[in-house]
Amino acid sequence: MAESKYSSCIKYSELVKDIPYYGGKSIVAHDGELDADCSIGYHCIVKPISFDRIHSHDFPEMLCFIGGDPENMYDLGGEVEVTLGEEAEKHVITRGCVVSIPSGLTHCPITFTRVDRPIVFLEVSLTRIWKPEGPPPEK
Repeated sequence: MAESKYSSCIKYSELVKDIPYYGGKSIVAHDGELDADCSIGYHCIVKPISFDRIHSHDFPEMLCFIGGDPENMYDLGGEVEVTLGEEAEKHVITRGCVVSIPSGLTHCPITFTRVDRPIVFLEVSLTRIWKPEGPPPEK
């Protein structure tokens, strides 16, 4: 197909990444690929895993936990523990939801303690560039 005026708005395979830690493919735009003040990571969680780096950001972030059944996205099909704040307040999530993290709020670990069927984990950060702190997670 010939280049058109708005063809650059359509993002294809350059956003699909193979991230073995998640167990398969992800859609990741953390380096300004969206040409917007937003970055995303879409992951299909198929096994218990944990994100242990306690940190905060200078931008808001939304963490979406979505059940893999498109007919009932609230049926999470597992359990996730999310830790928020300097007090390390722990929340156990068993239904699909969005955790809205304001700028500066300390968060993690985030632990997928039980995965009965795939869980969609979508992170949306209101920043053009998102860089994790520290080394990548262990397999």
